[in-house]
Amino acid sequence: MITLAVIGATPDALAPLCRELGKLVRDEVTSAHPTTYAELASAFEKDQVQYAWMSPALLVLTDENTRLAPLLSSVRNDQIEYRAGLFVSATSPYLALEQLRGTRVAWVATTSAAGYLFPRVHLATRGIEPTTFFGEEMFVGSHAEVVRAVAEGRADCGATYITARGSGFLDAMPDHPMRVLEHTRPIPNDVIAGHGLLPKPDHRVFSNAILTLAEREDGRAMLRAAFHADRFTITPRNALRPLWEHVRLARKHGLLPHL
Repeated sequence: MITLAVIGATPDALAPLCRELGKLVRDEVTSAHPTTYAELASAFEKDQVQYAWMSPALLVLTDENTRLAPLLSSVRNDQIEYRAGLFVSATSPYLALEQLRGTRVAWVATTSAAGYLFPRVHLATRGIEPTTFFGEEMFVGSHAEVVRAVAEGRADCGATYITARGSGFLDAMPDHPMRVLEHTRPIPNDVIAGHGLLPKPDHRVFSNAILTLAEREDGRAMLRAAFHADRFTITPRNALRPLWEHVRLARKHGLLPHL
């Protein structure tokens, strides 16, 4: 039996996907629904799941304790990477990054690449000490909630994803204008990862099943419902190297003492 774990996807979205994957891999495929990144990492460590859809930041951090293999990268708008942006409301008086000193910032979670890790390291590379720069830091759990916190005035600024065709604030609150103060370096899209102790032929079979589904109209609909991705592609070699470097810098600057 194979277990696929996905945070945020409903059982109704994963059930038909798992059934079709099971037919293609000729094995039973079940779904797991961890509610937090910590639960997902723990499930991998305990060998309770074999595959998962996860953020690249979580993969890198989890891989420090459990060997994981990035197999497939999500493709959105024909891109396999995006950026993070530190943003404020368009009516805000803040026009430059340095003006945010002492303000209230909203983050997604400590394992979020766009909603925490990359923006924090970006600050450090600009000569700003992120652990003391803001007057108040809040973790609100999702990109949409970050946007709402800024729009409602609970936070002065926030961090979210920026793509070629959209952003966290355009997706969550398109009628509330926002201003991006600075962008980070590119971030790899979410990936489907496999447990590193599984044989490579097993990974190829599971990856090929996902790619086969993406060639079918009904399969693409299932993948969009579960992963919010247009399609998947084989993760390029060294695609996560920039993220490894950011984690190294984050450790150097003391930004990940809790992980």
